Amino acid sequence: MPALPERHPAGRELSSFLDGDLNDRRTEKVARHVEACPTCARELAALRNISAALASQEEVEPRPGWLSRVQEQVAAGARPASTQRIRLRLRLRLAGGIAAVAAGLMGVGLWLAPPPPAPVSFQDEVRQHLVQMNNPLSDQTSYVVEARYP
Repeated sequence: MPALPERHPAGRELSSFLDGDLNDRRTEKVARHVEACPTCARELAALRNISAALASQEEVEPRPGWLSRVQEQVAAGARPASTQRIRLRLRLRLAGGIAAVAAGLMGVGLWLAPPPPAPVSFQDEVRQHLVQMNNPLSDQTSYVVEARYP
């Protein structure tokens, strides 16, 4: 097994090595290191897999006018939405949807509910009582009722 060079490739150096962007001397050193270092060999293999996966993706054209919209937002001082703000928006939309459904169900329930009974007048109550007692005053149309409180 060859001896390891003094250090692991720094930062993006393995990616640059994979892309062929290093000078000849550094390429040779990184290649020797990767042959001797299982950790860097695994990392290089992972980078190769990622590179192959990205290369197999189809190119997609963005929607027309996307660049001008982004430039306008940046010029207006827009900041990218954080994950927390996105989650808050989703929760608010969910709560609003639930509230709308609940309001709709209440509206349907009120629409389908039977109407409340008609209010009963006090005079009708007295008249019914007098009719039940066979009182001759029961055929009169109005009554004066005196209420006394102790």
